[in-house]
Amino acid sequence: MEKKLFVIGHHDAVLGLALVGVDGLATEDPERALAKLAELRQSQAVGLVLISADLAERLGARLEEFRDSGDLPIVYEIPTREGRPAYAPAAQLVRRALGVGS
Repeated sequence: MEKKLFVIGHHDAVLGLALVGVDGLATEDPERALAKLAELRQSQAVGLVLISADLAERLGARLEEFRDSGDLPIVYEIPTREGRPAYAPAAQLVRRALGVGS
């Protein structure tokens, strides 16, 4: 089954990716974002979630718990207008997606 891409975060990021066909949720509310992540994990239709770095920072340890508690979707932080994400472990996420390494 093919997995989809989804974006959560700042309105500009969601709008920009919507222009190329990516579904998303524009929100700055960590609780709403976490609920959507749980919904996406339950549906198993999404393989990768892009989340704006500012929202990921507000989620903090709760986002790390989500990442550590299951396989998909993989959550990757994307930059905002203010700059780059503080934490972007691309190699680690790819290894986890492929099921190799730790």
